[in-house]
Amino acid sequence: MPASNQATKGHKGLNIRFRVLVTILYGLFSAALYAQEVSKSFLADEPMDSMAKGKVFIAVDNFNFFKDNEYKSEYVEGYTLPGLWIRPKLLYYPDNQLRLELGGQVLAYHGSEEYQLYPWFSALYMPAKGLSFRIGNLNQDLNHGLAEPIQDSEHFLKDKPEAGIQAKFNNHWLKTDLWIDWQNMIFTGDPYREKFVFGTVAEFKLFEKGNKNLTLPLAFNGLHEGGEIDTSPFPAQTHIVVSEGIRYDYKTEGPLIKSGRLECSFLQSTYPMDETGLPGNYGYAFFIQTAMNTDYGSFGTGYWQSNNFFTPLGMPLFQNGAIGNTETLKNNYLFVFSYRYNRKIFDYSQFGFTSDLFYNPSLNKLSTSAGLYLMINLSFLCGKSAD
Repeated sequence: MPASNQATKGHKGLNIRFRVLVTILYGLFSAALYAQEVSKSFLADEPMDSMAKGKVFIAVDNFNFFKDNEYKSEYVEGYTLPGLWIRPKLLYYPDNQLRLELGGQVLAYHGSEEYQLYPWFSALYMPAKGLSFRIGNLNQDLNHGLAEPIQDSEHFLKDKPEAGIQAKFNNHWLKTDLWIDWQNMIFTGDPYREKFVFGTVAEFKLFEKGNKNLTLPLAFNGLHEGGEIDTSPFPAQTHIVVSEGIRYDYKTEGPLIKSGRLECSFLQSTYPMDETGLPGNYGYAFFIQTAMNTDYGSFGTGYWQSNNFFTPLGMPLFQNGAIGNTETLKNNYLFVFSYRYNRKIFDYSQFGFTSDLFYNPSLNKLSTSAGLYLMINLSFLCGKSAD
């Protein structure tokens, strides 16, 4: 065999071995990681006490945050959110299945003299185990289980509390959350449009054996603006995102790695024509995530690819465009690397840290996001009604 052919053959062999090695290393690395999990510090709803009939509690929910976003994008700029919100309220149980909540929430940013005050009222009814209905202010813990591209978890930090109606069901095989967050209500002749966010999240457990299970996560989320009784010159419009996926979770007995996850999702979005610089009114995306949870936090990576995808509710970097901006990305590629750390202080109170890197290979730009969170939930028994 000629020397040149031998060299070519040897070169091909090295290429094959190199590719196999890279594939194995990438597989080992990604199988232990998880991207874009919402911080477990985002918990502000007290659990229902089924033995508290006639009791009155004083509860205080306080969320402190420092979030820094250094975005490198054609259509979104970075910003910092330093602030807190505090929510004092009374909890009254007229029955073991019913809880009434009354209070208020103050949102303030460090370095600003302005603050926002919102009323808080909620009625929570649990007629059976795992089933609950809520009217008034809603439970938006852990971002309703929605991925960041669908609904940015920063809404938990900076928006007024969600209010409307909500139903949740949870058992061994099925977990659901259905809600309507009514953000702007109108009367006949009002010059502005009604506005509400709606969503449905469901997780079906398809298979479980030992410490391994296979789940089918589904999500339907949207924003509607418009109505039949207003006098606004703007037309009604709706944004909708649908997501279907499959997730594999496992637990280990290892001293370091405690659990892991692999999840693949396909997302579709519809939006009004000419709202952004994107052509048409439809887009789609693929999102692959993996996970490793340890005693030292959760490490993560993921890959996002989208074509003309857009929703105003989602994290801006995952979108292909923005409202009022002609700059767009027909195809958006992101490699995401994440770290999550949560430390429990006492029941329902914890400290959290998050760090995310977003690399866009087509733009050769690296964006970063980091946050510090301190959630404190306190409740005190202050009275009991006479029998």
